Amino acid sequence: MKAIHWIIAAAALTSVQAAPASAGVNDPEVIIYRFPWVRDSGDGAGLGWATVFSCTNFSGAQETIRFVIRRSDTTILANTTQPLFHLETRAVATHAPAGIPLNVTFNTGLADPGTAAIAATSTNIICTATVVNAASSTVNGVALRGVRFNPAPGSQE
Repeated sequence: MKAIHWIIAAAALTSVQAAPASAGVNDPEVIIYRFPWVRDSGDGAGLGWATVFSCTNFSGAQETIRFVIRRSDTTILANTTQPLFHLETRAVATHAPAGIPLNVTFNTGLADPGTAAIAATSTNIICTATVVNAASSTVNGVALRGVRFNPAPGSQE
């Protein structure tokens, strides 16, 4: 009887498949966040208010992240992808605020209010968004509450 149990256990172990490879830049995008109340005053760099998004990749591979910013009337103001390397943090904004280093500025123009969708080739990315006083040399703003879609396995936000 013990021999039959060992044979069954061995058969079960041999049928286990390897875990799928990590996501990467060629994988399909999935929406990971939506942020309501994205705001931009439509002013130039260092003036008015802007929304800053910050995302970090912990997937173990280079990923692609997409930002889609819409005005409240659904007009698309920005739709762009960015590469995001493992453990890299990338900061992007609707327009350049003073005192905050950015990787990309979208120059969306007026979005008061608007919305943002963030998609990526992996769910192993976390993002935040903050509406900031773009004229202030220190970070002075209000954090936006993002709705998480497709959470990273084993995570809780």
